[in-house]
Amino acid sequence: MDAIEHWKHIIRQANSAFAHDHYALAADLYQQATLLLAQSWPQHEALLAVPALAPNQDGTALLIICLSISVQNLAETYARQQRWRRCLSTLNRALHQVIQLQQQIPPAHPANIALLRESCNLRRELYRFSQLAAPTAPCAVLAHTLPASRALH
Repeated sequence: MDAIEHWKHIIRQANSAFAHDHYALAADLYQQATLLLAQSWPQHEALLAVPALAPNQDGTALLIICLSISVQNLAETYARQQRWRRCLSTLNRALHQVIQLQQQIPPAHPANIALLRESCNLRRELYRFSQLAAPTAPCAVLAHTLPASRALH
């Protein structure tokens, strides 16, 4: 079973646990899904440096999207538990990783589209959860985020 198929299997289990209010189990499964994709990242990382390998870029973009989905689901699970600091720090850490990766690859690289989209999704979720957490936690998390891209498009 390839990494994405295995990820889908874990995500289905995590979503089921989440739907039945088993948040601790759901969080554990979302973390497993994230770790699975992170472990398969080295084989995709080499592709990021070579834009000419266009057939493999769909796999890299899919990996980026799946990682982002796992993190967003994990953050939602923490939010349901009202673990606001954990929720916001999870999103903030993922956002910084996406931004760092975006700064490491050439601007015209095909994976940049997925990175830009996912940085926007992570920012949106970070803002949404910071608003929900506002009565219990300061919104200082947003002040530390970097711009989504090194150049305006």
